[in-house]
Amino acid sequence: MDLRRLACFVALAEELHFRRAAERCHLTQPALSQQLRHLEDELEAQLVYRNKRRVSLTPAGEVFADEARKMLHMSKQAAQLVRRTARGELGQLFVGCTAPGMFIALPEIVRMFSKELPDVGLVIQEMTTAEQEEALRHGRIQLGIIHPPLDDSSISCLKIAEVAFKLVISNQNPLSRKRKLTLGDLASENFIMFPRKVGPQLYDQIVALCQNAGFSPRMIHEASPAQSIVAMAAANFGVGWIASRYQQFARPGIVYRELLGPAPFLTLGIAYNEGETAPAIRKFLAVATEIGKTIV
Repeated sequence: MDLRRLACFVALAEELHFRRAAERCHLTQPALSQQLRHLEDELEAQLVYRNKRRVSLTPAGEVFADEARKMLHMSKQAAQLVRRTARGELGQLFVGCTAPGMFIALPEIVRMFSKELPDVGLVIQEMTTAEQEEALRHGRIQLGIIHPPLDDSSISCLKIAEVAFKLVISNQNPLSRKRKLTLGDLASENFIMFPRKVGPQLYDQIVALCQNAGFSPRMIHEASPAQSIVAMAAANFGVGWIASRYQQFARPGIVYRELLGPAPFLTLGIAYNEGETAPAIRKFLAVATEIGKTIV
């Protein structure tokens, strides 16, 4: 049904005057009359009584006026929804995130993104970097908070932050008496680290840095999330590797220490499919970049 004809009829139903209704619709009176005739022919019903003295609606016209208003309102709403969706203001984004990313960056990114685009929902799934690459390839997620570099060069990656690792140590460990530590100080220690599958290249980099310092870790206990690393350090199972102040949980029996000299960094990035132009995805990238500047 022609929306223009509906609008003309509603104007006439509300004005009950052809000249005023025609002016409201930016038409001549004959053109308005023609629109009404076409509508009545389409509906096979008379909608308007008209004589030289007055215009009134027929019973069918009274019923149809209410329905026409509803149809026009629904059409306007539909158009607004389409425009907002096209601008990236509505919809859902499926986002993967590593366990460290959950603590270090995700809450702040979500908070700012939701303020910018409150009607775009975020569906978050905890996944390793490798799992996110696979999910991006198959369209199960649209964005990933990962630890670069990626194995798949066809996936784009925007690096947003580098965070220096700190060490968490039991206060029973003699190393806790030193204010700052180097890799060489750790030669006789067991390590407590994130599982290798979370960030295999970063995991291997830490081991390689130790080897460059003249030793290999005696034993590596893998633990996740960060609270588990802190808890195991408190139990004196070894020296825990923690990135970002957001992972430095307060707990009796532990201390945090800086690592001097050659030291690894936890890199955070946003992975997405190359050529992606969806406005909501671009907004997420912009927000993540802004939040990345505040991460230490």
